[in-house]
Order: sequence, then structure tokens, then C-alpha cells
Amino acid sequence: MKTKLVLAMCAALLVSSAAMAAQSDDQSGTVQTTKTTTTTVQHVNGANTTWYKEGGIVPTEYRDNRYVVQHWQTEHLNEPSQGSHWVRGDDGDYLLVDSNTGAITRIIHHTD
Repeated sequence: MKTKLVLAMCAALLVSSAAMAAQSDDQSGTVQTTKTTTTTVQHVNGANTTWYKEGGIVPTEYRDNRYVVQHWQTEHLNEPSQGSHWVRGDDGDYLLVDSNTGAITRIIHHTD
């Protein structure tokens, strides 16, 4: 009976020591962890951004085909002038963007 009690106490001591060591490592910064963060940028009518306006330059990720409006007719947009294209913003706005510079030449705001 004494042996079981001693073993149980040793096991409890080991578990609590490991927990304390892990806690103290977290506080001292010696434990390195890898954290993956996904950043989603929301552009609600240009809030919190400096580029979301006429004359602003769209970020590189907005030049990707997933944002470019391929069928502007079905979206009831005017034909883009030569050297420009329509881009869909995160909030449903349409941005007319210069293909070479990325400058926004017009914004059509989404309305519900």
C-alpha cells in the first residue's frame, strides 16, 4: 500500500513539475512556438486604408486574376478603357484600375 502511495505522489510531483517548467518557459520566452496567422484585409468603403480612393494604387494582391472582373457586362459595368480593367473590392465595390500602374481611376460603391 505504501508503495502505491509513494508512486502516486512521485507521479503527481513529476506532472506538476513539468507543468511548472512549461509555464515558466512560456513566461521567459525560451519556448519557441510557430504560429500561422492569416490576415484578411477588409476595405469597407476605404476605411482604414490609404490607397482605397481614386488615384490610389491597389496592392499587388488585387492585381491577381481572382479579383479582376472578367465579364464586366454581366455586372452592368461600362467597358473598361484600353489599358484598364475592373477589379472587385472585398466589400463589393468595383474599382477601375490602370493595368500598368495599378492606379484607381474610378470607384463604383456597392449598395444593398
